[in-house]
Amino acid sequence: MNPSSSNFSISKVALLLRYDWGVNKVLYGILLLASLAILILLYQVILYSNHRYLTMETGYVQGLFFAGFFILCMIWTGQSFWSLRSPRSSKSYLLLPASLLEKYFSELVIKVFGLIVIYPLVFWIGSNVGLGLFRLLGPLTFSSIQTEYIAFVTLTEIWIIEDFGNQLIVTKFIVVGLLVLIPSLMWVGSLIFGKFNLLGIPLILVITYLILTGTSLGLSALVSPLILNRDSKESSEMLKFDQPEILAETPLLILMSAIWIWMAVLLSYVVGYFKLSEKQV
Repeated sequence: MNPSSSNFSISKVALLLRYDWGVNKVLYGILLLASLAILILLYQVILYSNHRYLTMETGYVQGLFFAGFFILCMIWTGQSFWSLRSPRSSKSYLLLPASLLEKYFSELVIKVFGLIVIYPLVFWIGSNVGLGLFRLLGPLTFSSIQTEYIAFVTLTEIWIIEDFGNQLIVTKFIVVGLLVLIPSLMWVGSLIFGKFNLLGIPLILVITYLILTGTSLGLSALVSPLILNRDSKESSEMLKFDQPEILAETPLLILMSAIWIWMAVLLSYVVGYFKLSEKQV
C-alpha cells in the first residue's frame, strides 16, 4: 500500500490509535495524574489564601478552566506528532502501513479528544476533589469558616458564554472562534515550527492581530472618512473602531474579526495536512 495515498479506513485509524496508546500510555497516565494533582493543589492555595472571602462563584471557576484550556493548547495540542521530533522515530512513524489522511486524522482525534473530552472531565473531578478537601479540612484550620458558600462544580457552568446584547450572535462567533482558533494554530504550528512552536505561534497571533486592525482602519477610512480640523482633540478621533456599522450596533471590526478567525481555523487544518504530506515525501 502506498503510505502517501489518500485512502481512508476507520479500522486503520483504530489501529493507529491503539499503536499510539501502546507507545505513549505511560506518558498519558503521568500527564493525567499530574494535571489532577496540580488542579487540586491550586484550589487549596486559592481557598486557603482567601478563606475570609469565600465566594467560589461560576466566574472564578470559568477563569481557572479557560486558563487551563489555553495552557493545555500550548503543551498538548502544540506538541502534536511527537513521533516526528527525531529522525529515527519519524522514519518509523511515516513508514507505518497507513495512508497520510489516516495518520493525520488519528492524531487529530487524539488531540481533540484530550482537549474537549478528557480535559473537562479532569477539571470537573479535580475541582470537586479540591473543593471537597477544603470543605472537609478547612474548618479544622479556621474555626469561623463557613464552607456552605463553596458549592461543587457542574460540567455545564464552565461553558457558559455571556450575553453580549445586540452583538450577541457575532460576538459569540468570535468567542467560540477564539476557543477553536488557539488549538488549531498550535496544531499546525507543531508541524511547521516543531519544538519552537511556543515561539512561532505567538508571533503568528501578533501578525494576525495587526492584519485585522490594519484592515479595519483602512476600510473605515475609505467608507467613512473624517475631516481633519485644526483642533487636536477632534483630529485624534480619526482612528475609530466603532464605524462603520455593517449590522445593528455591530462595527466592521467585529464582523471582520469573526470572518478572519474562522477562516484561520479552516486554513490551519488544510496547511497542517499539506505540511505532513511534505514530511512524508
